[in-house]
Amino acid sequence: MNSKKGFTLIELMIVVAIVGILAAISVPAYQNYVTRAQVAEAVYLGSGMKSILSDYGWNNAAWPTLFVSPTTPADSGEINATLIGKYSTLTPTVTGTYPSGYITITMTTGQASGQTIFFETTDGAATWTCTPGTIDPKFRPNACRD
Repeated sequence: MNSKKGFTLIELMIVVAIVGILAAISVPAYQNYVTRAQVAEAVYLGSGMKSILSDYGWNNAAWPTLFVSPTTPADSGEINATLIGKYSTLTPTVTGTYPSGYITITMTTGQASGQTIFFETTDGAATWTCTPGTIDPKFRPNACRD
């Protein structure tokens, strides 16, 4: 009896086609997942400023004039803050006049590079709203959805 072992060419071509289709679907989905994780870092960076700005605002009835690196001594009107993350950068000033204002976080890497997220307050930093800015809707975290 003559028995052949192995796969035929058509069977191998079908398997390759299936793997190709799965890769074509999964790679873009994975890239979007990675970008959403990078945007989450920007939200985390901005969220860290909420309590610092709240304390400063309530004590001085004004926004600080400048954020400086945590390793640099802050002068009058300045606060120490982490401004640069791996994927995003925080603008070193609060835009607006106390008690209203917002901080801007700009993405610096990945598919969302150059896009922004805002954290806004109208009550002297007692409450903050995450505004999506120019971030593509598919990359926005739940806190920044319209």
